[in-house]
Amino acid sequence: MYGRHPRCLYAVWSNPAPGVTLERFREYYEDVHRPDTLAVGHFDRSYRYEAVGACRARYLTVWEAEYSDLRSALEQVKKGALVLQQQGRIWPVQEVVFHQFGFAPPRQAPEHPVATLTTVQNDWRTPARDLDAEAWAREALPGAMVLASSYAARFLYAGGSRFLWLGESKASPHALADVWRGRQTDLPPLGAPTLIFPLPRGAKKPPRDPAPSPDPALRRAAWVVHWRPTGG
Repeated sequence: MYGRHPRCLYAVWSNPAPGVTLERFREYYEDVHRPDTLAVGHFDRSYRYEAVGACRARYLTVWEAEYSDLRSALEQVKKGALVLQQQGRIWPVQEVVFHQFGFAPPRQAPEHPVATLTTVQNDWRTPARDLDAEAWAREALPGAMVLASSYAARFLYAGGSRFLWLGESKASPHALADVWRGRQTDLPPLGAPTLIFPLPRGAKKPPRDPAPSPDPALRRAAWVVHWRPTGG
């Protein structure tokens, strides 16, 4: 991010676990988890953000890599994650609300300062599976000229029929309010996550996502959250 447009984006929405202080949560991410994960070569870079306003996930961590598809990403990430877990480097200090891989063609862009990251998502539980990311974006997002005037860099990732648009702006969330007026806030319905760690013995697999809704309004639905950068 910050202008770079990696081929693969892995987004993790989370909260501190009950009873865990923000300092302990920060210590885990900044001093343990991020250095460990980058050192084993899962990802090239990562950035952390805190939600501005109401959102059921207070924190968002974005990881960048050049994986071309989900299969190649999971092949590497699962392997390294299990090693870190066996070494006791995965601390029980967070509750993961959701995590998702997204993929896009690589593109070059200059780096720039970021005051606000805006994320926009479709319904990830019952997505309109006959749409691709570009078609959804045309229906769900403000016009290209409006976005270009508000966001120095814009990114669109797809994980199957789950679409994630991200915009980086020098403006504050308050200054961006009119761009997104009338759209829903917070995270959308999220559906079943992609498994990274093996399920505990006896645990049930998450249910599959239900069939897409025929409601045409769902095709244009968009959930918006603004985030401020935090950490490295």
